Order: sequence, then C-alpha cells, then structure tokens
Amino acid sequence: MSQVDKLQDAEEQVAQMREEAATTAREEATADLRKAPLSDTATKAHTTVTAPLTQVRTMVNMRVGALPDLHELAVSIKETGLLHPPLVRATGEDDVPYELLAGRRRFAAMTLLDEAEGAREDWRFTVVDGISKREALTMQFAENFHQSKPEPVQFARAARAIMAEDPSLSAAEVSRLVGAPLAWTRKSLKLLDLPEAVVQRVEEGDLSFTVADIVRRGIARGDVSAEEATELVEQATKGEISTAGLKLGVGYVPPKPKNYDEESRKLDEARWAASREQGLGKDQDAEQRDWDGGGSSSGNGSQGGPIRDGGEMGGDSRRIVASFGPDRDGADGAPIEVDVTDLDAYVLGLVLSRVATADHRSHVGVEGGHEATQEYAFSLPPDRRLEVLRALSAEILASDPLPPKALRAVLPATA
Repeated sequence: MSQVDKLQDAEEQVAQMREEAATTAREEATADLRKAPLSDTATKAHTTVTAPLTQVRTMVNMRVGALPDLHELAVSIKETGLLHPPLVRATGEDDVPYELLAGRRRFAAMTLLDEAEGAREDWRFTVVDGISKREALTMQFAENFHQSKPEPVQFARAARAIMAEDPSLSAAEVSRLVGAPLAWTRKSLKLLDLPEAVVQRVEEGDLSFTVADIVRRGIARGDVSAEEATELVEQATKGEISTAGLKLGVGYVPPKPKNYDEESRKLDEARWAASREQGLGKDQDAEQRDWDGGGSSSGNGSQGGPIRDGGEMGGDSRRIVASFGPDRDGADGAPIEVDVTDLDAYVLGLVLSRVATADHRSHVGVEGGHEATQEYAFSLPPDRRLEVLRALSAEILASDPLPPKALRAVLPATA
C-alpha cells in the first residue's frame, strides 16, 4: 500500500471516529432531555396581573453590582411595550402582595420610567402559582446563569442557598435544576471551603477561579495551612510573588505532559548534541558513547558515565550504586550505595543554587548560596523532593528564552 493510500485510510478512520463521537454526544443529549424533571415548577399555572411597582418586593439577588444597559432597555419598553412581563409569586401580604422571581433588569428599567414619567398603576406581571422559596431561588439562579455566567463565588453562594432550602438536593441536582455544568457547580461550591480572605480575593477579581482551586487543593492535602495560604495569596495580589510562585508555594506540581518519557529522552539527546556542538572536549564525547553503550567499557555501569535504568540497585529500588574517583576526599574508588531520595535532594539543591534565579529561590523561601539550598532540599520530606524539583524545572523551562529544540514543538509559541 502506498503512502498516499495509508494517509487516506487514516483520514477516513479519523473522520469515522469523529462522526461516531458526535452521534454518541447527540444520543446522550437526547436521553438527558427525556429525563423526568426533578420538580413540577415548569407545570405550575401562570396568571397575568397589573400592579404598581410599590406592590412588588425584590429578593436578595445572587448577582451583585450595577445592572448594564438599563437606559436602553427602558427606552425599548417605552417604544415597544413590555414584551415579557417579570415573573412574581404571591406573598400573602396586603401591602406588598408580590415578590419578584425573575426579570430584575426589566423591573429596574420600569423603575426608571416611573421616575421619569410618574408612577404607573398598570404594570403587567406574571404570577406563578405555588412557588416555594427553594423554587424562587432556583428560578432566579437559572435566569442569572443563562444571561451570563456569574462570578464563581456568587454562583456558589446561590447554589448553597438553594441547597439550604432543600438539604436533600445534591450538587448534581442543583446543576440540573438551573442548567449549569456539574463540574462547574462542584468546583464553585468547593471555593467556599477556602479562608474567607481568599474567597474575597476571588470575588474582587484579584485571584482567578483556577488558581483559587489550586490553593484549595493545597490546603486540603496538608501541603500548606490556611493561614500560610492566605499569606501567599496576599503576597501574590500585592505583586510580591508571581502566580507561579503562589502555586509552587501551595505545593502545586504540574501534571506530567503527554509523552513525558519520550520527550525526556529527546531532551537528553539535545543536551548532549549541544555539548558536542560547543566543543566541550573529548571527555564528554566519551561520556556520550558510554551513555549510548549502556555504561562504561567494562559494562557494569559503575565506573564512569551515566547510570542507566536506575543503576545497580543491590536488590533495593530505593538505593543506587555510585562510584567516586580516587581524588575525592576519603574515596578510594570503591562503589557505595546512596538513597535515591537523597539524590533527589542533592539535585534539587544544585538546581536551586546553580540554575534557578533569585526569584525562583524566593518562591520556595530560600535565601543564600549552595549550603542554604542544600539545607532546604534535605529538609523536605523525601516524597516532596522530586515534586518540588519537577515544579521548579517547569518554572525554569517556562522562562527559558531558548528552550531545547526537542521541547519547542510542545511549548506554547512566543511572540
């Protein structure tokens, strides 16, 4: 089969897979629409009434802040009429017999017209019979969500208010009632587990939804206390540390990229190739040959050259055999065993002292030279050393103006 035929077959397979995925998605959406509703809100009777605005009270709205384009809406109502009367429910009170359910912007525009032309007695409203407090909150929630996605903390507080009215409701049921994505609802609700000072930063727009969730997970794992996390967030909002520094401070470890092992191999090869191009000496060429050949000429991997596949473990995967030259103080060339977690700490200390910038070191709270970085590295619990090293490596790679050729294809393009 020719290359052209192979390419055509591959394209047809991809097209078929996409069509099957689209069909499955349509079937799932149809099945979802056929589900029975969780409540009978949609079937409740609607009645049109007329009343002055003074007879309608407003609920505390889930969305805060100024309402947009009220003047334009008021002009539209004056010119074309009130096409969709606001929804209300009966309160049972003589002085204020109605409560607004949906149509806050329309109600505010109607108020502008009353202020400009005098109060009207014949504003039209649609009364929905038998609406409970939970249903009222749900209707308001749904209207706000579908007009424009609300700020996450407001969304979470509204969802929690609905669940407080009916404790039997789950997050999945609230999501279905208002037509919101379940993942978004769950993630928003979890924001309320954060310290209030951090929640406030999210509300004010100083901290993104995504980074706030990373902070929350760091607290939940025990990598950082609530007080420490709050302090890190304050430092980030004041510009004292970067967002990357904040994530590193709460224990965030970037997920391993796709094809991690293959890309690591390519990175090693690129580094060796760069060393040869720069003419760094015959010793490195010999070392590269040892790498390619699986160790030294003796074949035991313990006399010079990188150790492959974890070296000689001596039956314990937590230890590795290393060999030191006779010029090393106290070393006679005999191999010794080193704990791999200590090697992680050693490499982390080297990266911090010799590769990382002062800004990188400040992110992890290290001040000083080689001894200080090594002391910090060895002070970490063994299971955290490699995590911090990888996170730090990712930060260094992200700021590298000339990343290795082998990684350029997977890194975002820069201007």
